[in-house]
Amino acid sequence: MNTVHFRRVTLAAIALGCATVLAAPAPTAMADAAPQKITLDYQKGRCGATTLHASSFTPTTLEITTSNNFTDDAKIDMAGKVTPLPDTYKTVTTTVDLGTPMPGAIPFRVSGSDWPGSAGTGCEGWIIVA
Repeated sequence: MNTVHFRRVTLAAIALGCATVLAAPAPTAMADAAPQKITLDYQKGRCGATTLHASSFTPTTLEITTSNNFTDDAKIDMAGKVTPLPDTYKTVTTTVDLGTPMPGAIPFRVSGSDWPGSAGTGCEGWIIVA
C-alpha cells in the first residue's frame, strides 16, 4: 500500500467517524417532569389542611374539592388570582393551574360569608414548594 492510498483510507475513516458522531441524536439534558396534582378539601366553611406541599420546577395543578358549601360567595385567593368555589351540597372539584412553581411558599386564602349552619368561614394557608 502506498502513501496516497494510506492517506485516503485514513481520511475516509475519520470522515465516517465524524459523520456518525454528528448524526447521533443529542442526549436530553433533563427529562420533562410529570405533572403533579395537590389537593385541598373545603367543606362546611373549613379547609381540610392549611399547609400543602409541592415539588418545584414541575407543572402543578391545585384541585379544590368542595362539598357542603352553603354560600355562593366562597372563593380562593392566591397572589391576587381569585377563583370562585361552587355553592354545592355534593362534591365538586375546582382546578387552579399553578404553572411551574419555583421553590418557595405560595400563600392562599379561602373565604366565604358567615352563613348560619357553617362550621367556619374559610382558612388561610401555604403551599410549600421544595
